[in-house]
Amino acid sequence: MRAIQISFTIILSALSLVTFAEPPSGVTVFPQVGLISYSGTSNIEIDPDYGLGVGYQFSNPWAVELTYLKGSSSLDDSSNTSVDTYLWHLNGLYHFSNSNKLRPYFTFGLGESNVNIDAISKGTEKQINGGIGAKWQGWKNTDFRAEFKLYESEADNAIQSTFNIGIHHVITNASKSASTKPARLSSFDAPDSDNDGVVIGRDQCPNSPPRQSVNKVGCFADQDRDGVADAKDRCPDTTNQANAVNAQGCYVTIRDSVQLNVLFNFDFDSSATKPKHVDAVKKIVSFAKEHSGASIELSGHTDSVGPSDYNLALSKARVAAVAKLVEMNIRIPAERIKRQGFGETKPVKRNDTSANRQANRRVEGTVTAVRTKAKKK
Repeated sequence: MRAIQISFTIILSALSLVTFAEPPSGVTVFPQVGLISYSGTSNIEIDPDYGLGVGYQFSNPWAVELTYLKGSSSLDDSSNTSVDTYLWHLNGLYHFSNSNKLRPYFTFGLGESNVNIDAISKGTEKQINGGIGAKWQGWKNTDFRAEFKLYESEADNAIQSTFNIGIHHVITNASKSASTKPARLSSFDAPDSDNDGVVIGRDQCPNSPPRQSVNKVGCFADQDRDGVADAKDRCPDTTNQANAVNAQGCYVTIRDSVQLNVLFNFDFDSSATKPKHVDAVKKIVSFAKEHSGASIELSGHTDSVGPSDYNLALSKARVAAVAKLVEMNIRIPAERIKRQGFGETKPVKRNDTSANRQANRRVEGTVTAVRTKAKKK
């Protein structure tokens, strides 16, 4: 058990240091042959084995595989006692490498083994395993593969390790493969240095990375024409070429402050709202819906007629009336509506004529918000 734990620790440490390739996805099959070795106390000779692995390769470094192995051996003595070994395991595989030609991987999993001596079963044992392997390019969707594993069992730990080789084939989705497959070159075409399906004479991007979609001149496909290849484009609908985009193909946005000013006039010695005040509130509602995080400041005022204490209370009553009208038309948190009454202390005109005093009987509404818009090139 200690050996497997150490192996897993090494595997997890190495995962943080590697760069991962993205293999083609699909059902995998792995017919294989190899050798099984046993602990020294079991007296079983090294055992040739054969078997099959069936699994699934995801479109990322991970794969899963169900493996069956059968081995035939004998005891290491003169008794000619036959030994048959059966193993079933469910394994996870994690690939790492930038190369298309060689893809090493870690493997780990769990399962069961059964050892029969002279056709008499010794019972089934649960096991865990860990190991390393490598696949190297053979031909289309088919690799050569070699794998070494260590095993730990719950009981006598007879099975110690396996080393197997075979052919690994990926059964991909035919329609998907056809849509992404580069055009097949004839024997008369010039060489294709970057293997993107576009020959050197027509390839305007001769160093494009493998497994990336390219256009007819060998450059990254860019459907929205924003200058970022589709393979790296997180915002594939940025079609407005007047706007700037970032390295991920998304619009670069800027934020600035915007403001709306609205005026509510009141009759003499009154805090009652008027029908025309509803139109002013509609402007506030429309502005707040258009811009996120809007906040409202309402300041109330009066003319100079009457005691100053009375006018201060009247200005606050006017603010409360307008605030209630706003709250009836739009849901804005109370903490984002600031209310303040100034009485007669902040006139906009001198209180020397009837028209000027009318102008001073008011509530000023100021709506502030943040506007987000795309940055222009």
